[in-house]
Amino acid sequence: MRWFALPLVVVVLAVGCGPTEEEMAAEAAAVAAAAQDSMMAEAVAMFDASVFDTLTWETPEKRADRGAQVYNFSCARCHGSEGLGDGGFVMAGDTLRPPSFREPTWAMAGDEPAVRRAIFVGTKEGMPHWGLEGLKAEAVDAVAAYVVSGLGSD
Repeated sequence: MRWFALPLVVVVLAVGCGPTEEEMAAEAAAVAAAAQDSMMAEAVAMFDASVFDTLTWETPEKRADRGAQVYNFSCARCHGSEGLGDGGFVMAGDTLRPPSFREPTWAMAGDEPAVRRAIFVGTKEGMPHWGLEGLKAEAVDAVAAYVVSGLGSD
């Protein structure tokens, strides 16, 4: 009987020595943050503002239409249909609260080049690195103009 009891005690002790759920969650968050930092660094390295200088649009309306398409498909779920930052997208259990594009105090208000860069590079707070996610320069340009213009109308 003693031969069977000893292995059971060893198994119980070994199981109790593993990491806690909190430790595993913290480790997973650290790994995710490192990956996010790495992707952001890659996006920053790939960003080239001069690419946008070579773009031409058939008409301003075509640019605005393309910007609206990209916004509705890629941006509205977080930023909201009106750009108020109220899309309600949940990431890692938290509802994202991006800035309102309608606020005059928004840091990038009226700054199309800064908006292009932010779209391409993303943020540590959860905005995708759209330049790495497959948005072409034309789409980045169009949606940046759309956002800066007040989302097509006031």
